[in-house]
Amino acid sequence: MSASQPRPPQTGLYAANTRGPRRRRTRADLLHLPRSVAVSHMRRAQEAASAPNFPPAAFFAPAAILKWARHYLAYVIREKHFFPHHTASPQNAMYDLLDENGSDHVRIALAGDWGTGTDEAANVAKQMLTFDPHFTLHIGDVYYVGDPIEVNENCLGICNPINNYNPVLWPVGTLGSFAMNGNHEMYANGIGYFDVFLPRLGLRRDGLMLGQQTSFFCLQNAHWRLIAVDTGYNSTGIPVLEQIPLLNKLAFIGGNCRLPKPSTDWLQEIVIPHPEEPDPRGIVVLSHQQYYSGFESDFRKPARQLFAAGVKGPVLWFWGHEHRFAGYDLFGKDQLKAYGRCVGHGGMPLGIRRPSRNPQPKFWDGRKGLGGLGVNGHVNLEFKGRELHADYVDLNGTKLVEESWAAPGDGTVQLLACKKVINDPDFHGPL
Repeated sequence: MSASQPRPPQTGLYAANTRGPRRRRTRADLLHLPRSVAVSHMRRAQEAASAPNFPPAAFFAPAAILKWARHYLAYVIREKHFFPHHTASPQNAMYDLLDENGSDHVRIALAGDWGTGTDEAANVAKQMLTFDPHFTLHIGDVYYVGDPIEVNENCLGICNPINNYNPVLWPVGTLGSFAMNGNHEMYANGIGYFDVFLPRLGLRRDGLMLGQQTSFFCLQNAHWRLIAVDTGYNSTGIPVLEQIPLLNKLAFIGGNCRLPKPSTDWLQEIVIPHPEEPDPRGIVVLSHQQYYSGFESDFRKPARQLFAAGVKGPVLWFWGHEHRFAGYDLFGKDQLKAYGRCVGHGGMPLGIRRPSRNPQPKFWDGRKGLGGLGVNGHVNLEFKGRELHADYVDLNGTKLVEESWAAPGDGTVQLLACKKVINDPDFHGPL
């Protein structure tokens, strides 16, 4: 995108207060939201049909039904946004993981499932900025359906005149910001994500955002590579049929989160053009959907594609999608082995649920906050030479877990230390 794109301001753009007192959307407004295109469009329509500044009251009002039909049918009959090739980026979607002085001491604040427009999301954003990050990364999901209006309201600090809530602004690092694609962005065919959000992101130069042209990217230096892949683009399936239980489990009906061909071409042509010559750098993978889980289902196709492209691991892998905070020992149901870190607790309401399947997490947050819901948060990453330090922090600034990692120079990632910092019996492990 053009370098003339202004950077997102650090305060919201508040219009005149003409429709009564304002407040933000609450987490209760987002409770019991299933992973369903039709239901997400319905929740959006219900909110639009309700009185300004109030949660959905007209659940089956004619106005809500009509709005739902208009928006959902528009989604059904309209094709997905085209998937940009790496050549759309002047850098081929490759960026330096360096600070303003060109050194490899870099700070990154990362959050997932953040785009809710809630006070919790706003507080997480404030905590991210206290880290003074060089870069900020969002690993996907803007609610309810990530269309242009919701991207403006929940990410860019621009008021939605329909509900008149106070908007929320995604924090921008001193050198830039990147966002990944999630399933909710694709509930509006990716239009809001590709056409509205990405042009306001990317590298930051002289106060301007240069734009992020692709939904996949790599940040790299002499010791580390952060490879972000798009599992959201193919996370939705055949409209209507994908809403039918059991039927939506079939790969050709429900989404399997496979990486689109332009992104696998990028992996093979740009990121790892010579797999016979192993890259010595440690790899951190970023995706929206999980590779594996002790709580929910798996999405294994992207891991197979990464391995086939030359990502051999072990890797450190951050994902969201599941609305919780949890971490795992080295595991993988396929050839690629990964230390999984679920950080989908940026803004959505978090239900408290014990793990029920393998692999069992090494640690997970079972604390209850306001309203009996879980506690939101994010992760701070500090790269320094071959070392990586990760601090997991909640929305109140409480540090939960500290980790130390190393890139030993053989293409692997090693966990050096993992320490529980918070003293709370409802935060489970590690010792």
